[in-house]
Amino acid sequence: MCGIAGGWSQNPDVHWALGAALDKMIHRGPDDSGEYHQGPLFAGMRRLAIIDLPGGRQPIANEDGSVVVVYNGEIYNYQSLTSALRESGHRFATSSDTEVLVHLFEEQGTDICKALRGMFAFAIVDTRARRLFLARDRFGKKPLYYSRTNSGELVFASELKALRCLLYAAGSAPLEINDQAIYDYLSLGYIPQPETVFRNVFALPPASWLLFDGEKLTIQQYWRLEMCPDESLSLPEACEGLRELLSEAVRLRLRSDVPLGLFLSGGMDSSAIAWEASRFIGDKLRTFTVSVGAGNDESPIADRTARKLGVQNTKLELAVAPLTELEYLIRQYDQPYADSSAIPTLALSRMARQYVTVILSGDGGDEVLGGYRRSSAARAMDWLPWIPSVPWKALQKFHPHRRSAYGFVLRFARGLSLPPASRYLVWTSDLMLESDKSATWLKPPVRPTEEWIDSILPSGKGAFETQLLADIRINLPSDLLVKMDMATMASSLEARSPFLDHVLAEFLATVPPRYKFNRLKTKFLLRMAYKDRLTPEVISCPKRGFEIPLQAWLDGPLRSVVLDTVGSPMARVRDYVAPEFVDAVLQEGAPKGRNSAFLCYTFLVLEMWLAQFHSDMSTTAAETLSAGRCL
Repeated sequence: MCGIAGGWSQNPDVHWALGAALDKMIHRGPDDSGEYHQGPLFAGMRRLAIIDLPGGRQPIANEDGSVVVVYNGEIYNYQSLTSALRESGHRFATSSDTEVLVHLFEEQGTDICKALRGMFAFAIVDTRARRLFLARDRFGKKPLYYSRTNSGELVFASELKALRCLLYAAGSAPLEINDQAIYDYLSLGYIPQPETVFRNVFALPPASWLLFDGEKLTIQQYWRLEMCPDESLSLPEACEGLRELLSEAVRLRLRSDVPLGLFLSGGMDSSAIAWEASRFIGDKLRTFTVSVGAGNDESPIADRTARKLGVQNTKLELAVAPLTELEYLIRQYDQPYADSSAIPTLALSRMARQYVTVILSGDGGDEVLGGYRRSSAARAMDWLPWIPSVPWKALQKFHPHRRSAYGFVLRFARGLSLPPASRYLVWTSDLMLESDKSATWLKPPVRPTEEWIDSILPSGKGAFETQLLADIRINLPSDLLVKMDMATMASSLEARSPFLDHVLAEFLATVPPRYKFNRLKTKFLLRMAYKDRLTPEVISCPKRGFEIPLQAWLDGPLRSVVLDTVGSPMARVRDYVAPEFVDAVLQEGAPKGRNSAFLCYTFLVLEMWLAQFHSDMSTTAAETLSAGRCL
C-alpha cells in the first residue's frame, strides 16, 4: 500500500517537487520512499510495507529497466500470475505483488488490468515508447488524480494535496474552484468522480486506464458491471456460489506479512467475513468495533459474534471532540466531503492501527446484494408498478423522524412522484434537488446534477437493478470508497473489501432480484447463505447506519461553530447559495421534509473547506516551494 505521484514533464522544477509531493502523503507510506527520473518521465512512491517487507521497495523495474512501476494497492492473484510469467521466461527479483505489473505489462500492454484481481492504482513508465500508463481498479477502491499543466504536460498523484505540489511547480495557473463540483456536492454531500473540486483536475474513473505520450492523452474503460440475471439459477445454487466466492475472496485478502484484523459491526456483511476469516486463521483474527451509544449501537451484537467465533474483539467507545475531528477531516480529505460517518471511521481506524496494519471491511455488501432501505423501495416498484400513481401528497404534511418506519414511507412516497434521477437523490442523500438549486444558485449556470445521474443510470432495467447499479456507479466510488480509503490511510492502515472482489460481484450480477430481496428482507441471499453459520440475531439484524449523533452535535458542541461560520454574513458559502436559503436551513425552515441536519452539516463542511482553501491560497507558489512545502 502506497501513495504514488509523478508525470510527464520537461520542466526540472516539477521533477524537483516530486519529493515534496510524496512527503504530503507520508501517512500513506511511512515505511519507505523512492523516486525514478528518466528524461521527461518521473514517478515516486511512499510505501506502507505489507508483502515482502525487505524486497518490495519501489520503484520496481523489469529485467532491463525499460519498464518501471510505482503502485498503490494489492494484487490478490499475484502468486498465480507470477508462476505463469516465470513459465514464459520472466525473471523475478522480488517476492512482492508489485513486480508482477512490470512483467505483465511487457506481455499484455494496455490489457494488463483484465488479468488483475485486486485493488490498485499504478503508474508504469515505458521508457522505450516514452509514454506513461496509469490504471485504476474496477470499483475505484484506490484513488488516482491527474491534471494537464499549462504547457500540456501531465502530472498525477494519489491525493489532491500531492498533485497540487506538482501543479505549482509546473507554474500552472492558480487552482480555481470548480462550480460544477460545488453544485453537485449540494445534492450529494460529496463530489462525484471524475470531477474534483478544482477545475481541470480529475479523478481517473474506476475500471479505466490512461495513456500519455507527451502530447496525446487517451482514457479507456476496461470493465463494467452489468446485471444479467440467470433465471435458471436456484436459491441453493445461488447460496452455494455466494459462500464459495466470498470464502475465496476472504482467503485471498488474508495474505499479509504484517498483523491483520477486521472491522466488525452487528450486521451481516462483516459478520459473514468474520466467519470466513476465522475458518482460515482462527483465534489469530482480531476484530474492532465502535460503540456509538444508545439507538444504533451494534457493539453488543458484535461482541457476541466475536465470542461465538472465538476471536478477540476490541471495542472503541466513540467519545470524540466534534470540532477537532471535523477540522482534521477537512484537512485530510482534500475536498468538501459531508458523509458524517467519516468521523467515526477515522476514529476506528486510529484505534485499529494500534494493533494491526491491514483491516478487512464489509464495504460493498449493501451495493452488490441490495442492503439499503432504498433497495426495498425499488423492489416494491418492481412488484407493484401502479404504486407511483397513488396520490401520496396527503402524507407530506407529516414530519416524523427520518429513521422511523413512517419517515421512510414518506421519503419513499416523495421519491415515487419524481423522475428517476431526482428519485435517486431523494432516496439517498435527500439534500437539494434541481428545483431548490435553480432558485438559489448565485454562480453562473451549470449542468443539473440530475442530468449527470441520468447519464449514469442504466436503461431497460427494473427499478431494483437500476438502484443497485446506480449505487455501484455513483455512491460507491465517490462516497463510500473515498471515505474508507482516506480514513484508513490517514492512520497508515490498509483496508481490504472482500465483497468488492470483482469475480464475486460478477456472479452476484447473475443472481435474480427475487433472491436478493425476498420476504420483505434486504440481502435475503446473504441471510439464507449464512443462516446456519451465524446467530439468529445477526441474521435478523436490520440495516443500521454507521453514523454520529449529527443533530445532537449540531444542536450542541457544533452549534456555535455553525453560527460563526455558515451563519456569518461573510460566509463564503453565501457566494454560492442565496443567503436567505442558507439562513432558512440554519433555522430548519427549508426545504420542508428534507434531511435538514445533513443539509446544515453539508453547508458547514463546505464553509470550513472554503476557508481552508482560501487560507492556503494566500501563500504564493514561490513562497511555498522555496520553503520546501506544498499547499
